[in-house]
Parts: sequence; C-alpha cells; structure tokens
Amino acid sequence: VNTFWDIGSSDGTAIWSHQRIGQENRFIGFYEAWGEPYSHFVKYMQGLGYVWGRHYLPHDATHKRQQGKSIKSPEEMLYELGMRDIEIVPRVDFIQHGIQSVRDVFSQCWFDDVKCKDGLAHLENYRKTWNERAGTWSKTPRHDIHSEAADAFRQFAQGYTYKPVNNSFKRSKPNWRR
Repeated sequence: VNTFWDIGSSDGTAIWSHQRIGQENRFIGFYEAWGEPYSHFVKYMQGLGYVWGRHYLPHDATHKRQQGKSIKSPEEMLYELGMRDIEIVPRVDFIQHGIQSVRDVFSQCWFDDVKCKDGLAHLENYRKTWNERAGTWSKTPRHDIHSEAADAFRQFAQGYTYKPVNNSFKRSKPNWRR
C-alpha cells in the first residue's frame, strides 16, 4: 500500500492509501486530522496492518521547521518515527499543471466507497476562487477544508509512476562440489 500526503504545519494533514492492481489505481482509504503530531499519523497507519510500499510527500516535506527544541523537516521526523521508503514529489511551477494531472489520471482510479467517502467529498468540493473585481474565476484554488485532501491526491497525479514488480528471477548454477 502506497500513501500520498499533504502535510500541514498549521492546518490539516491528509493521507490517501493506494494499491496498484493490474491496470487499476485503487484508493482503499483516506484519513485526515487537524493539529496532530506526525506520531499520530504513524500510529494510525500502524494500526491498519498493511504492508507499506512508498510514501509520497509533497516538496515542502524537506523544509526544516522548529519542532520543540529541534529543527527538523517533516521527512526527517517521519523517518525517525519509523516510516521508510519516503519519496518527495517535486514541486510543479504552476498548481494548474498539477490539477490538470489529476484530471488526466482520475479516470484510471477506483475508490472504496466507504473508506474514501470523506476524501471524495473533499475532492468534489474543491473549487477555484471567484474574483469579484475581475468578474471571473481566478487561476488559484480556494484554500479551505477541502484543500488538504485535494493536495494529497495531487501528489499521486504528480509523483506516482507505476513500476511493475519483476516476478522473474535468473537461475544460476548451484555451487555443488563432489
């Protein structure tokens, strides 16, 4: 199971859980919480009992932050909590390109109706901001309670590349002696 994160420093953290089955991208869970330390999310994930694949974090997960007496990045903090196989998704220059990536890949995705219900509601309500003065929609999305889920899902569209598992192996001659 892979995860795709949006990490919040002063707002929410959202995580999508994903499996690649054949040609399908299956989202088997969504979780978010507000104001919780990273240990909360790691404990939650440990309780799921999954075998974890890669954890995709946004570009700002490498930015150092004051955390109590130390200055560490979210990536470092999660690693210290036991999370491995972390991949940082590069920043896109324009958020519209990331949003378009989501639109392009969305038809290839399947969702667990129950475990992804809240995440899907957030994606459905993710909106642009109306610019009253210009009388048009702005190019930037509205930052509200739906943003974290949408940004976490965007990490999937921007950063995930299917890498098939090679089930074949090379046979070698045994090193037998007489």
